[in-house]
Amino acid sequence: MKAVKGSRNQKRMDVCENMSVEELTKAFAGAGYAGKRMAEAVEIYKKMIDDKKCIKFVAAAGALIAGGMRNVFVKLIRAGAVDAMLFTGAILTHDLIEAFGVHHFQGTSFVDDTKLKKKEVFRMYDVFLEKKGFMTLEEELQKIFPKLSQKEMSPREFLYELGGHIDDENSIIRACYDMNIPIFCPSLTDSVLGFQAWMYGQFKKFSVNSQLDIKDFFDFAWKKNKNYGLLILGGGVPKHFVPLMMQVTGKSLNYTIQITMDRPEHGGVSGMQIREAKSWGKIAEKGMICDMRADVTLVFPILVANILNYLRKKRH
Repeated sequence: MKAVKGSRNQKRMDVCENMSVEELTKAFAGAGYAGKRMAEAVEIYKKMIDDKKCIKFVAAAGALIAGGMRNVFVKLIRAGAVDAMLFTGAILTHDLIEAFGVHHFQGTSFVDDTKLKKKEVFRMYDVFLEKKGFMTLEEELQKIFPKLSQKEMSPREFLYELGGHIDDENSIIRACYDMNIPIFCPSLTDSVLGFQAWMYGQFKKFSVNSQLDIKDFFDFAWKKNKNYGLLILGGGVPKHFVPLMMQVTGKSLNYTIQITMDRPEHGGVSGMQIREAKSWGKIAEKGMICDMRADVTLVFPILVANILNYLRKKRH
């Protein structure tokens, strides 16, 4: 049987001593399954960077701050490797908890959760967070909110203004503020950050209207002669929002990378096969895709490390 170009019959996965991240990723091209998808994802993101007409989105959901991905996001943002971010309100909530000095710490999934409750410790699988993190969040936000524009704002506008009052350079929200990268968060309401904004606004003119993110997204992305790339981490609202906006504006994604552990068989958006979006016109007919079923906390750092190396080489 003739070997398909790039198949393992031509080149098999191998490792060696002192292997760099870049070398390991290139070797993944000789593997199958998620290993091969890892190499494909890096190459597609490189093409997004090289395409000067491409607007690059990163959409993320899940307990990724608890999972240790905060610094990885910030490195990607500060490297100028992304043009806009989409997050769940929960990711931004946990980013702020870290920014205000309360940190997640490694625990175990083999634990009596009723005992954790008595100790005022919350669990996210094998990561713990003390309840005081949310109390500190409320205290600090209620100090900041009066300093923001006392009007109705979109999540994008609200998060940009908020970023200017965060003193932690390792904060995602602060990094986006510094780099003038918009954060869209249409699901802000479904988070403690959203709740705190609502609570403060009960007796003020201040409010955050999630529907206004639609207008802000159009103003940002709906331009002539542009291509569009999307990196999806997890699923949920952030995953769906960008393709939806493509569909309703008559645009299509040209590059799409999906990294998720969810399954497609139940028909839900979080686990859908990404090529399915071509049937809706959300991804271009010839759009490049990579659909990887893998843990984001494994794949995302490898992807970002490769992109940082790639950008460094382009500068030199």
